[in-house]
Amino acid sequence: MGFKHYPLRLLLTLWFYLLPLLSTAAPMLLGATCINSQGTAIASIPLQGGKFVCQSVLNITHANQYVIDFKNTSTIARFQHELVDSHDNRIVIKGGLNSPEHNPFMLRHGRVVSLQPGTYRLITWLQSPYYLAHPEVYVTDLKRYQKRTHFSTAIGVLMLGVLLGLFIYFAAIGMVKGHMAERMYALFILGNLIFHATALGVFNQFFDQYWFYLTGAPLLIANLAYISFICHLLGITQAGRPNLYQLSLFTGGILLAALVLGMIFPSWMLEMSRYGVAISLCFGLICGVRLGWKKQQIACLYLLAITVCLLFGWVAIHTEQLWLYPLTTEQVGLLAVSIETILLSLLMAHKTSRLYHEKEVMLIELQNTRSLALTDRLTGIPNRHALENKLLQLPPHHSLIFLDMDNLKYINDHFGHETGDHLLKLFSRTLAGKLLHHGQLYRLGGDEFAILCHEDNVEWCQHQLEYTHLQLEKEGFTGVGASIGVVFTHEAKDTAELLRIADKRMYIDKRTRKNRKEMMQVLHPQKTQENLSPS
Repeated sequence: MGFKHYPLRLLLTLWFYLLPLLSTAAPMLLGATCINSQGTAIASIPLQGGKFVCQSVLNITHANQYVIDFKNTSTIARFQHELVDSHDNRIVIKGGLNSPEHNPFMLRHGRVVSLQPGTYRLITWLQSPYYLAHPEVYVTDLKRYQKRTHFSTAIGVLMLGVLLGLFIYFAAIGMVKGHMAERMYALFILGNLIFHATALGVFNQFFDQYWFYLTGAPLLIANLAYISFICHLLGITQAGRPNLYQLSLFTGGILLAALVLGMIFPSWMLEMSRYGVAISLCFGLICGVRLGWKKQQIACLYLLAITVCLLFGWVAIHTEQLWLYPLTTEQVGLLAVSIETILLSLLMAHKTSRLYHEKEVMLIELQNTRSLALTDRLTGIPNRHALENKLLQLPPHHSLIFLDMDNLKYINDHFGHETGDHLLKLFSRTLAGKLLHHGQLYRLGGDEFAILCHEDNVEWCQHQLEYTHLQLEKEGFTGVGASIGVVFTHEAKDTAELLRIADKRMYIDKRTRKNRKEMMQVLHPQKTQENLSPS
């Protein structure tokens, strides 16, 4: 029973959903014709601008609120719609980028009118120095218009916010010396931001500014900055890449000439900007392919980024009648520039990250090199260079102790340098391990060492030196001592004098110890000889 009634239920459901649509049938525009200021009929409005009048018949079947707007483009200086009904009643609506009239819809030229069923004559006057695409009048009901345009408007606002945020970020970085790539990139973003904000009516709607020619010149300036940005990004210089550098100069000259021509012939300004975008994209593509072929990583990533944007850019540049309604050519161009800007920003971040990583590696290598330069290779403790550097910034109330090991030459000559090296390493390891944070041991070369410590720790360091001698005896090195020379920082005017006093006192102690040993050798020659031999 349920299956027999299923077709009926389906028809009722379809009727339920289609009834609102049928009750709000779309208005129809018929017989649209346009003439120029000379009264000549034209098939479509030329991009070079001028004054035009378009006329069509509008059929309304249901009373409702309707919106009159333009397809394809929003770059229109001034327009006026005039609706005339069968009783010759007129409704006049004005607007445009150069018009102070209120704009009820963000980023669009839509105008709301309440119409009763009937036939109307719609007359549209257009006046503009140029157009980005062929403006085409269309009429739809308010609800359908809002549904269709809300998403595209939200995307447009979002993309403008992205451009503004990236401009502030790269402009801040570009203010730092040496960041020319970021500076040129910020200028490129700023030119596109001004162009799209003007073309979409942002300055008109929010700031009451009516500078129509900002829809042309900033884009050419942005393209000039883009050429410089590519050169700095990919490392194109006269010395390193002479051919590409010459090409950049040639391309920049063309764009500069286009800017001058646009200023001389204002109606061609936007057309020059259109060609400027194509030229700058071609230059970037050539550089990316040329350097990417040579396995330059940044060039390969740049080539990937620009390839993604070429499709949107091509649509924005070449489309005169857009099929992506309700998107306008300006919104497609804004989307293309925003995608390119985001991808290039990621590329800049990758390049910065790579440079930072390379810098970190270089710093580590530099620290390792410096550490090797300031470290004694045999014993692993700081060397004479490290001591000299430390003495340059030695705080007051410190002391310098010079050490000179006894009988190292005798051990080297009689038991070999390997044994002497073992003695040096054992001495350094033992004494440095006992000093800890109370003092720092340095090897000056050969059998000479030094200790830097606070003046209150001198006696403690001397005790650790005696302990080290005992440890050496336990390891079999009997009779190996050290002569010392102690000097305090307040005793010397400068570092040189400090070293001289310490060295002098060490040699005084050395002579004293030598005289004592000679006397011991006379009295006990056999015992002295045994004390010099490692067990």
